[in-house]
Amino acid sequence: MGIQLFILMLLPILAPTLTLSSPFPDPELVVQEVNEKINASRRNLAFLSCGTGNPIDDCWRCDLNWEKNRQRLADCAIGFGKHAIGGRDGKIYVVTDSGDDAVNPKPGR
Repeated sequence: MGIQLFILMLLPILAPTLTLSSPFPDPELVVQEVNEKINASRRNLAFLSCGTGNPIDDCWRCDLNWEKNRQRLADCAIGFGKHAIGGRDGKIYVVTDSGDDAVNPKPGR
């Protein structure tokens, strides 16, 4: 019980630090980076035959074998999700039945 009381007393002191700390010290820089990537992507439209003007789409769309390398989408992220690896190393769920339920999908291969 002593340790529980200690943690309970320490929580109000640590809570502001835990909730106010951000992995992005300057979120405005993240927004600026996104805008720069979007503008650069649009400027390259004349040079890239597969360019769309959307930097995330442009990242993978030029790869003719994108279906085989869908995890590469994790490397295309920009902005606040740039460092998220998500399903990059995980299995891909392939829909094989048009009647499959998105909420409770059938087990894949």
